[in-house]
Amino acid sequence: MTTEMEPRFSLPSETPLSSKKELVIGGVRIYIYGLEELHRGENERIAVLYLAHNRTRTYLVTEGIAHEVLHRYRADGRQKTAQLIAVTMNMRNHGDREISPRANRTWKDGNENHGVDLLSMISGSAQDFKLVMDYLPAYLPEYAQLYNIMAGVSLGGHTAWRMAALAPGQFHAFAMIVGSPNLRSLLLSRLGLNSTTDHSQLDYDGMSYEDLHGIMRPRQQRMWPRTLDKIIGEGDRKAFEEFPTGVPLLLCNGKYDKLVPAKYTASWVEKRKQSNNIEFFVQDNTGHSCTKEMVSMLARWLSDMFQVQSGMAHI
Repeated sequence: MTTEMEPRFSLPSETPLSSKKELVIGGVRIYIYGLEELHRGENERIAVLYLAHNRTRTYLVTEGIAHEVLHRYRADGRQKTAQLIAVTMNMRNHGDREISPRANRTWKDGNENHGVDLLSMISGSAQDFKLVMDYLPAYLPEYAQLYNIMAGVSLGGHTAWRMAALAPGQFHAFAMIVGSPNLRSLLLSRLGLNSTTDHSQLDYDGMSYEDLHGIMRPRQQRMWPRTLDKIIGEGDRKAFEEFPTGVPLLLCNGKYDKLVPAKYTASWVEKRKQSNNIEFFVQDNTGHSCTKEMVSMLARWLSDMFQVQSGMAHI
């Protein structure tokens, strides 16, 4: 008997919608939620939840998450040290920014450039969020301080993992939902290569590009060029070695996720087991999905972080 998988999150009809404002920063169109609900006053501080959506979707996915999280954050009755808004956008080559539908397809769907297309999309989207984060305070000068929280789902989760190295010291917290810190091993498994080491080890430490190239079939060699291996390896290295230890981190995965298996996140968490600010949730009966439980957890995690007298002095 097959157990039914938990469905993807969809915005409940009873959830009140927050205000929505469109803004263009550096040629990037963003959507800001919750601005009109903010209480304005001297020394007001706001937390900005940046939300990056999944591959082949649009900002409307993260818009739903924004509405639900903002409602829960405001309605839980707890006094906060900062008010909350949410920001999202169409990721590169998605929605109204789509240039090449083929570039969003996978190897299985016939796109031999999937690895390069995916990594360049992640890099470009991370740069977009960095740009917006740098300039948003100039558009909101009435607020004394902005706290930056980066969150993403799937493609957006991969992007969030890369943001820490791109913007060191600029984020106060991260939340990755069905994203992976180890893209090299993840993509090589999709390419059809079996891991040559135990999953708790870092595959790129144990196998050079030359060794990889030697066990690949000609078609795989074409789909995994040296430059891609170098870029993805360096990104993974930074995610493992340079990710900040002093910021709260929420990680959500599905137990039966075949597209982005939880084992890659688990191996990263195992290395950071001395940290007490990591919340790692692997949901049973769940595949590659951002579920209502994960969205609820994100809202609660944010509320805990900014609750008055919560004991989190860095916030």
